[in-house]
Amino acid sequence: MTDTKQALPGHETQSEEMNCPKCGRFVGAVTKCPYCGSKVEKRMSLVAIRWAAVLLSTVGLFLLFLMAKHREIPLVKLGEVKPTMNFAQIRVEGVVDSDARTFRTGGGMGFNFSDGTGTIMVFISQKQAQEMVEKNLVPKAGDTVNFAGGLNIADDKSSMRLLSVDEFHLIRAPAVAVRLADITTAMKGTSVTIAGKVVDLFPPPADSKRPYALKLKDDSGEQTLNFWQAEYDQIQGKDVLNGAYVRARVSVAAYQDKLQLKLAAGQDLEILDGPPAAVDYSTPAQKAAAAYEKEAPPPAPRDFSRGRSVPANSLSVGEVTAAQAGQTLRVRGRVASVSAPKEGTKQPYAVVLKDGDASLRATYWSNVNDVIAVKPTPGALFEMEGVVEVYQDRPQLKVQSGYKVKLVDDVPASAPAVDVSQAVPVSSITAAEKGQTRVVKGALGAPRALRGGVAYALTDDTGTIDLILWESIIPAEVLNALGEGAQVAATGEVGEYEGKLQIKAAAGYSAMVIP
Repeated sequence: MTDTKQALPGHETQSEEMNCPKCGRFVGAVTKCPYCGSKVEKRMSLVAIRWAAVLLSTVGLFLLFLMAKHREIPLVKLGEVKPTMNFAQIRVEGVVDSDARTFRTGGGMGFNFSDGTGTIMVFISQKQAQEMVEKNLVPKAGDTVNFAGGLNIADDKSSMRLLSVDEFHLIRAPAVAVRLADITTAMKGTSVTIAGKVVDLFPPPADSKRPYALKLKDDSGEQTLNFWQAEYDQIQGKDVLNGAYVRARVSVAAYQDKLQLKLAAGQDLEILDGPPAAVDYSTPAQKAAAAYEKEAPPPAPRDFSRGRSVPANSLSVGEVTAAQAGQTLRVRGRVASVSAPKEGTKQPYAVVLKDGDASLRATYWSNVNDVIAVKPTPGALFEMEGVVEVYQDRPQLKVQSGYKVKLVDDVPASAPAVDVSQAVPVSSITAAEKGQTRVVKGALGAPRALRGGVAYALTDDTGTIDLILWESIIPAEVLNALGEGAQVAATGEVGEYEGKLQIKAAAGYSAMVIP
């Protein structure tokens, strides 16, 4: 027997480094023969290439990790969300539509959010919810929020999941102090501060789905405050609630035309040491008028407008055009939204003024905001003076003096009544009437979120039809006044979608709750 080693059939053309020097079998790039255990010598170049490949791949993965970790999540409008963006991470900014509610199954939390172009449901995990409670970041109706979340789009319905509480930025909506007797269903969707003495506390019966009911009394009357077990557990000193004096920030709601006061978080209820101090319930407008009427008002503050000449009469929002760029104008409109600059950025304050379908963005810096006597709030009528600028072919107002931002009326505009006498039975509406305007009345079913709006099933004695309300043309105060179970009247155009008739509410105040 000879010791001559020959390559196996089919391996004759292989490099000697690829074959075992002892048994002649093909071993590839390994340095030890898997068949006989002999050492296989390799050229240095192959070893170097192998280790270089490992090193480069490791560095590449590390750089990819750094890019992913520090990548800035883009700010996206809800109206721009498409099905192809499923599972994408986006940042949104807007206003909370409803108080965050704790899910009794799972301990998580959820709230509805709008940014003017659409509405979406936001889900918060149990761990995140606990952290938000500890940091007093539980969102309430009217609050302005900015956060990043992951999109979930299924069957044309969208939702988001909060990514991190650390990046959840919240600006509380103002909650004026009111007497219990002054709270009405017209305040639905707003937050108010109340104070009084706890008359009684009714825990829910065992194995029931009812909330806690706390009866509160002040010098004007009584109201009942509702909250769930999760909120009750958060109340500090809850064992002495009965008979105690308390102060609470609550949300006003209505169900079947009945007033409801809701406690969004236990931290929003404070037990006082004694009767609450007297509160001035005057509105900001009333306080401003009283100050103006004083016989000896204080000297006027410095005016930083630099003597620009402005018209005596203010313009409406719709009268401002791009052709007026560079001019100093005084503009009047109702505040649709207020956005404060993000922490750590050099962004200005941004206020959107509206007048009917027309809107105008007004901006100003923090030094201007510091001297504004009454800060702009959604729904209030304000007058602002500034220089017209053009951004993306649209005019906007650059306010240069906080003394030129004035409150005109803090009471939201009342909605013109829909002519209920013109209402027709739902069953009488046919496909032949598509494109025509009709008035309908009935009870609203559960809301269904649409991309850029909301849909209700409206039912009268004769049948049911979908009522569609688009957020781009319906004022926020109209949308906030509606809810499941409410009796409403609405006017709009007859339409059809997927073979089903619907009423598309007209622009403006085209829907109202029937008293």
